[in-house]
Parts: sequence; C-alpha cells; structure tokens
Amino acid sequence: MLSFKNVSVVYEKGEAPALNNINLEIKPEEFVCVLGRSGAGKSTFIRTVNGLQTPTDGRVTVLGNELNCLKEKRLRKLRSEIGMIFQHFHLIPRMSVEQNVYTGRFGQRPVWKNMLGLFSEEEKRLTDSYLREVGLYEFRGRRVERLSGGQKQRVGIARAMVQEPSILLGDEPVASLDPTTSDHIFQLLKSLHLKRKLTTVINVHDIELAEKFATRIIGLQNGEIVFNGTPSEMTKTDLQHIYK
Repeated sequence: MLSFKNVSVVYEKGEAPALNNINLEIKPEEFVCVLGRSGAGKSTFIRTVNGLQTPTDGRVTVLGNELNCLKEKRLRKLRSEIGMIFQHFHLIPRMSVEQNVYTGRFGQRPVWKNMLGLFSEEEKRLTDSYLREVGLYEFRGRRVERLSGGQKQRVGIARAMVQEPSILLGDEPVASLDPTTSDHIFQLLKSLHLKRKLTTVINVHDIELAEKFATRIIGLQNGEIVFNGTPSEMTKTDLQHIYK
C-alpha cells in the first residue's frame, strides 16, 4: 500500500535532513499515528505520501505507483485517491458547507465543470451522504465562517471523504481543537476508517489519542524512525526517545 525505501528529504544543501533514510511499509487498512516533536519530520513524511514533496533520495511507492516516476497528469490522478485533512482546515470561509465539500471532487472532474459549478445527481447524493455521516447535513447551506472549529474540521473530513479515497492522510488535524472535540473527531475518523476500509496515516501531537485509536504508532525524531510498533508495545522509554 505505502512503501518507503531509503527515503531522505533535504530542503537546503548543508542542512540536516527533514527525513533521513526512512524504510517503512504501511499495509492496507492500518490506522497509523505518527508522533514526534515539532520539526521531527512529521509533515514532510505526510507530504511525501501524496507527492507534494519529492524525496532527495530513495523511493516512495503508493498504491503500486513509484511517485518519482509519475508524470504530472498521473500524479494528479493518484492524488484523487488520497484524501487529506489539514490542521487549519483549508476551507473557503464565505462558501457554504456543501460548496466546500463539493471541492473534494474537483480533482476528478473537467476544469470547465468546476468553473461552472455543475455537479451530477450522483455527486450531490455522495456529498449529502458524507454530510450526514459527519453530522452536518442540516448545516449544509451555512457559511463555513459561521462554524465552530470542530464543525469546520468535520467539513474538511467530508471534503476528503467525498473523493472516495483509498488512503486518508491527516496533518495534525486536531492540533487547534480542545481535548473533547479532538476525541470526537478521532472517533469519527476511526469510524470512517473501519466502514470504508481505508489506510489511514495521521500526524498527531496527543499521545493519548494515538494510544487510543492507532493500530500502529510511528515515532519520528530528527527525521528518523525511533519507534515503530503497536500502542501496547510503546514504553515510557520509547516516548522519552521520541520526545527527547
């Protein structure tokens, strides 16, 4: 499903690598949480999965495709199979909830349809379905700027899911939310993960959320993997190593 072979990422010559010789395989239907301090390489790791960051060295293979070898058109198509949830939502505030969710379909449609805002009955049905699943169907006509932080992230989740992805990625999706809301968002993500049989990889700063929801935890420190195992296998010593 996802494979990293000797992957390194260096942003500036002479700087320490953001990722350093990563070797890793993530199997279908795993729910993986990535832990690490700010600057440990978590965001770079996620960006290499969806092809937004090109490795300086090594190979990243996603859904049987080696990203380094893909032309831009094929890479865009592959990205349509990878849903992405962001820390700061990346929504359009003055557009409605429904309109923001529709944008999740843009990568799979002709540009002229996106510009004219033309959507099929099937796309409308799919959007309504996911709005119900995230608990926002009755808010579908409301402007996003009028929503709470937790509601905005639910819009972001529905937008990612309307792509009908095989892989779901999250880059600190609950970092700006309170603990109770964060737990609810993770419950929703885990429910969607199980129902849709997704492969899910999420960067998270909250150790308790990772231990509660992940089937596997990856710990990064200075761009290197320092832990790779199940929550039950992670010890206090492992955590100290990740966060030293």
